[in-house]
Amino acid sequence: MKPHRFDALSFIAGLVATGIGLLFLLPAEPGAIFDVLGDVGSWFWPILLLTMGTAILLPPLLKRGDDSEDL
Repeated sequence: MKPHRFDALSFIAGLVATGIGLLFLLPAEPGAIFDVLGDVGSWFWPILLLTMGTAILLPPLLKRGDDSEDL
């Protein structure tokens, strides 16, 4: 498989999805984490966004370290 150029749009989309997930997942007060965990609706979507963002970001990041082929 030939390496292709860096896709900045996909990278930005992954960062945005991950950032939105983290923004909504983290409570305003550290002690409120138990209330957040009790309310499934408040953490389902952030976990989904974090998973999607990670799935978008990991392949390009893992591929960059694999320079075993010389072109």
